[in-house]
Amino acid sequence: MSVQIHGIHAAAPNLCSVCVDGVQAGECTGRLFHYYTDRAIPFRSRFQLLACIDDLCDRIGYPQAAQQPRSFRRGQPAAPAKKEVERRMSKDELSAQKGRMATFVVHVMHRQNATWQGTVVWAEKNQKASFRSALELIKLMDSAVEESLPDPDTPQELSEENHDSFVQE
Repeated sequence: MSVQIHGIHAAAPNLCSVCVDGVQAGECTGRLFHYYTDRAIPFRSRFQLLACIDDLCDRIGYPQAAQQPRSFRRGQPAAPAKKEVERRMSKDELSAQKGRMATFVVHVMHRQNATWQGTVVWAEKNQKASFRSALELIKLMDSAVEESLPDPDTPQELSEENHDSFVQE
């Protein structure tokens, strides 16, 4: 019997827990967790989140990128070297991580056509979706976060729990 985290095989080496804690100036902010670190990796934008996940995939060599990254710098960039990494977080610790607004379990299965393909689960609703690109992953996560935002027409009390969710403009 295979062990799963929200319907995704827990043995996937690049399984990530994306904990969205707030939205500031239209950008999701939060923490990223994976098996190879024992502490949160903070992110302040969607791009930063994608870069962290991409760095993880390069570091563990899974899944391998089908194309080498291109750059305006002269010369070809060297292929990222796979490094020996050691697991520092158990599947139970990974699945216990929760965001204040939303939590997503992300499994990048392929890196083809200069983008990603895989599966994402919105943990709070236990809804699973496949994505065909990193952009589609972001749009899926944005739609879930948008749904969890307070209704602007409903008066909200500012409490310790929801204080970080409000943005002053």
